[in-house]
Amino acid sequence: MSRPNGSRPNGSRPDGRQLTVIIPSWNQSGLLDACLASLHKQTRLPAILVVDNGSQDETPTVLSRFPAVQCQRLPENQGFAKAVNAGLRRVKTPYVALLNNDTEAHPEWVEQGLLGFGRYSDYSFFASRIVHYFDRRYLDSAGDCYPPSGLPEKRGLGQLQHQFDASCEVLGASAGAAFYRRTMFEETGLLDEDFYMYLEDVEFSLRARMLGYRCRYLPGAIVYHMEAASDPGRKSPLLVEEPADGDGAAGSPRVYYSATRVFWITRNRWNLMIIYQPGANTLNLVFGWVKSAGFHLLRAGFFGAFVSGLWAGLRNTPGSWRKRRKWKQRCKLTIRQRRQLFRLC
Repeated sequence: MSRPNGSRPNGSRPDGRQLTVIIPSWNQSGLLDACLASLHKQTRLPAILVVDNGSQDETPTVLSRFPAVQCQRLPENQGFAKAVNAGLRRVKTPYVALLNNDTEAHPEWVEQGLLGFGRYSDYSFFASRIVHYFDRRYLDSAGDCYPPSGLPEKRGLGQLQHQFDASCEVLGASAGAAFYRRTMFEETGLLDEDFYMYLEDVEFSLRARMLGYRCRYLPGAIVYHMEAASDPGRKSPLLVEEPADGDGAAGSPRVYYSATRVFWITRNRWNLMIIYQPGANTLNLVFGWVKSAGFHLLRAGFFGAFVSGLWAGLRNTPGSWRKRRKWKQRCKLTIRQRRQLFRLC
């Protein structure tokens, strides 16, 4: 793929050995094999750490084919956030990247991330250009957004990916393919393990932003993503993607849903709202929840999972309020700056 305009900035470039790529993985050895193979084709070779979440498949066999890859084995599946945190506690390099196992990294992904660290010294974490694996005309994510409606969004989802060739500041980065200065975790803390999986990266981005850290989108840092291929509700890797439209016509990629996915996203979305949303957004938030309830009842067919996730979030409200008080005590942004974050997309 050709390099986007302006994607090779002038500036110092850290060595690849200064970056560790952390890959949480669980029972998808075929996906992990392809992911690791793409990292071994990088123009700047990083250190690689696979955090195995208690896999029961051929993952050890796959890892044996990549002797330079480090592996940290957990006794059982402890969720995405705990797996990432286990890796973060282990690495010592000044730069860290998080990468899903259901991805294929463009050969210059690592190089572009390193260039970002060198050029943008006032930014501490970076979002990749995540492209739909099966139809590479379309974008999966160009950074994360968290609007006043309380519905977390992937910036550019389903849009033609060439429309996102410009680097810019974004709210946050999808942990499916993101770069971080390791020192920032000393102040922000690690991922919130209460989130288990889904939206833990949005929560981390918001927490980091409240402490004054900034995130930038790097259009040259390209990763191809198989939507939800590593999702616990998915029983096999995606080798053939469903057509975007029912008649097989060309269109933007279909978003994948499962009961597990809907439950955790709904639960964690409620927690995010309690922790971070200002009271001034109340009407927008009510509209967002009504819209979601209608969607899962009439279109997605997962209303039961939606209600269960909402109830789980409601039960966790006291803990979320405690976290809200905690970040407010440490926040370095003015009220106006905080409100602007919810419109940064």
